[in-house]
Amino acid sequence: MPQVSRRKFLTCSSASMAFGLLGASIPNPAAAAGKGPYDYIIVEGHRDIWEFNDRARLTRQAKTAPLKDHLLQRLLEGGLDVVIMPAGGDSVGERGGDPRLLEGSMRVLDMLLTEVEKTNGVASIIKTKGDLPTQPDRNRVKIFLDIEGGASIQVIEPEPEFHPDRKLALLRNFFRLGVRGMQLTHNARNMLGQGIAEGKVGTRLSEFGAEVVHEMNRLGMMIGVSHLSAAGIDHVREITTKPIVSTHTNLQKFINTPRQHSDEEVKAIAATGGVVGMRYIVNQTSYELLADEIDHIVKLVGIEHAAIGWLGHDDGHPYTGELPELPGARQGTGVEGETMFQHWSNFIEVLSKHGYTEEERGLIIGGNFLRVMRENLPA
Repeated sequence: MPQVSRRKFLTCSSASMAFGLLGASIPNPAAAAGKGPYDYIIVEGHRDIWEFNDRARLTRQAKTAPLKDHLLQRLLEGGLDVVIMPAGGDSVGERGGDPRLLEGSMRVLDMLLTEVEKTNGVASIIKTKGDLPTQPDRNRVKIFLDIEGGASIQVIEPEPEFHPDRKLALLRNFFRLGVRGMQLTHNARNMLGQGIAEGKVGTRLSEFGAEVVHEMNRLGMMIGVSHLSAAGIDHVREITTKPIVSTHTNLQKFINTPRQHSDEEVKAIAATGGVVGMRYIVNQTSYELLADEIDHIVKLVGIEHAAIGWLGHDDGHPYTGELPELPGARQGTGVEGETMFQHWSNFIEVLSKHGYTEEERGLIIGGNFLRVMRENLPA
């Protein structure tokens, strides 16, 4: 399959980038070879902030804008239209290394909002249904802000002299700042519920966790259960009024670890109208295996519940903790040595070989996530 090189892409884009206008026309080498990444609305279900963290550690002289100067042009090259990105969370890495729960998440949220502002409108934040793309746009990327775990919004004790709604104040303030999704837990337990680290089955949500689900439904926020215990997922199924998502979790049938979903968990998510996003895991999965997992979801609950969370690191940031342009850094090989355009081109080709039609491929690589967003977001 023909592919566009990063050198050719950057050459075509350099004139507009000089003026901060990253939306230059990008050549489409797949145009004559059938449907490729630029022909679909692509939604990436989960992109961690590891590259932002790595670039933030550079010396002051070497620092650049991680989104505008590095990641954004690769997203455009890859044909991505929507990226779901954590703006904080329960793990210290998702808080940019800050050990403080609320302060760390707020700093990451500020960093992402500031980075988006630097792109002069080429990247934007999704806040309402009207912000969702209706067709592929090779010159724009939209970011859906998520929080990976609810520990940043938890309170030790609500103020007894005030209305109990006050305990949800932090959730509402994250919403006001543009956050439109939240994973209820990461792997560990928090005050909302139990992650999978303490055992696969686990416990149901706490009273506070259930209140958070109801408030997220009311506000128009997408509920994530990627790291939640099985009992917690079933509890969410019982009480939510909107579709839920597992943005980046594989299937236990194919990868037998507690972190992956059982068939019963997939059924619970699908019962809400939700989706499950498969993710590439280095040395554990291949694109063929991801397609096999999607085949299984389709047979189990239907194609409208299958999606893609992550197709792996690309050659612009092949390994967490390293930057390929620095002296002595490892260069990517295999999937990690390819561009995002190659990732999505190759995966679309694998889906085609598995017999999925053009319309079905569109649902898997973006349409299903878009539907769930549309059903959750405010007008």
